Amino acid sequence: MAEYFAARGLPIPPELQRNPLTDWRKWSIAAAVIAILYVGVRLLDIDISRANPEYGFTQIFRLLRFDFSILTPQNEFETFWDTALGLMIVTIFLGIVATAMAVVVALPLAFLGARNIMTGHPVTAAIYGFIRVLFTIIRSIDVLIVVIITTIFFGLGSAAGVFGLAFHNVGVLGKLYSEAVEGIDPGPGEAITATGANRLQVIWAAVLPQIVNPFISFSIYRLDANVRLAPILGFVGGGGIGQMLFQSTQLLQYEKAGLIVFMIVVTVAAMDFASAQVRKRLA
Repeated sequence: MAEYFAARGLPIPPELQRNPLTDWRKWSIAAAVIAILYVGVRLLDIDISRANPEYGFTQIFRLLRFDFSILTPQNEFETFWDTALGLMIVTIFLGIVATAMAVVVALPLAFLGARNIMTGHPVTAAIYGFIRVLFTIIRSIDVLIVVIITTIFFGLGSAAGVFGLAFHNVGVLGKLYSEAVEGIDPGPGEAITATGANRLQVIWAAVLPQIVNPFISFSIYRLDANVRLAPILGFVGGGGIGQMLFQSTQLLQYEKAGLIVFMIVVTVAAMDFASAQVRKRLA
C-alpha cells in the first residue's frame, strides 16, 4: 500500500509509515493489557483446588428433574398467584408496569435533555446540563441496589421491584430518547421556527413525527430487557418468581429451582422473539 502512494508521488499516511512489528505504540498497548490481566489474576487469587465436579454435575442433573408440584397450590392457604406459574405472570407484568412508568417519566425529560431543543438561552442550557447529569447518575446506580433501597420504603414485594426497576429505566430510556431527539433532521424544525412558531410548536410539528419509531423501538427493547431482569429482583426482595427461585436454591430444592429456571428461559425467549418481530416491522 505504501508503494502505491510513493509511485504516484503522494504523501504516505502516517499509519502506513509505521511497521506493525516495530510500532512501539501497539507493543506498549499489548504490554499494558497483559500487565493488567496479570495483576487481575493475582488479585483475584482464583483457587480451583476445592472444585468438586462430581457433586456439581449431580446437582445439575437434579435441576433437570423438574418438580411440577410448584405449579399448583401446596395447601388451602395458597392461591394460583402463589404458584410458580402465577408468580411468573406477576414477574412479566412487573417488567411491563415498570417500563410503562419509566416511559411516562423519561419521555418529557428527554426533550429537556436534548441539546438541539434546549440551546439558545442560558436557562435552557443549564436545564439541559442538569437533566443529562441526572440521567447519568440514575443510570449508574445498579438496579439491584435501587431495589434494595426501595424495599426500605415499600417493604418486600412487587412494589419495591416495580419502583426500583422503573427508577433505573428512567435514566436508561431518558438517555436513549434524548439522543434520538438530537439525531433528528434539523431542516423541518428550522423551517417551522422561521414562521414564528414557539419551541413547543416546533417539537410537536417537526420533532415528534421523526422520533415516534425510535421511541417505540427503544421502549420495546427496554421492556424485553426488564422482563429478563425482573426475576433477579426477587433475590433482593423485589417480588415475583425470583423470590421462589431464591428460596428453592437456599433450601437446596434444585428440582423446583430447575423448573423455575426453565420457565424463565421460555418466557424470556418468547419475549425476545416477540420484541424482535415488532422492531423488525418498525425498521
